[in-house]
Amino acid sequence: MKTRFNKIMSRVPLISNVTKIIISMGLLAFAFIMYNVYSHSLDSKLCLAAMGFSFLGDVALNCVPHGKRPRYLLYLGAIFFMLAHSTYADAYWLLIGQNDFGNHGAFAAFVFVLLLFGMTVLTAILTKQSPSIGMILVFSIYTIIIGLNFVTICSYSYAFHAFSFVGALSFLISDFIIGIENIFKVKNDTLRKLVWIFYPIGQILIIACR
Repeated sequence: MKTRFNKIMSRVPLISNVTKIIISMGLLAFAFIMYNVYSHSLDSKLCLAAMGFSFLGDVALNCVPHGKRPRYLLYLGAIFFMLAHSTYADAYWLLIGQNDFGNHGAFAAFVFVLLLFGMTVLTAILTKQSPSIGMILVFSIYTIIIGLNFVTICSYSYAFHAFSFVGALSFLISDFIIGIENIFKVKNDTLRKLVWIFYPIGQILIIACR
């Protein structure tokens, strides 16, 4: 199974930073198209704004080569993506409306995020990682915000039988991989490829599946 996966990933190209920004521009254009498709509704406007924040985050993280990126650009990118996640959460909270937020979908999502965070902390302790205070603070706040977005979208998906939870999960996976790379100082081409497989899928599904 592992060998087959490695063979598949070896055929996936490792895209350049410029290509990543171009893909992000395409996702922003898609969000604008969906904004018009949904007749300029408030939730679609919020999703467009969220994708705009994501685009700025992509620019911050990819405007210089990964190995030469200064720490402040990482934090700036994290801020933009936190704004993106919180804005997506606002959009889906608006869509939930008077429906019950605390449903089984929200509960399952909350447990999943809690386990993911716990596993990351445990792994950091067992491998004797010592990230900076700033990194720990950003990671903790970031986890809360992306977790809130994931729970909100899963709650909506459960209530309205939508596929947007798949997008939220894909977005969460891509962010989790980036977090692992920075906390554990991992440099792996396969992880880089996976980020840019899950990330566009996540954005498209969150924007469209409402």
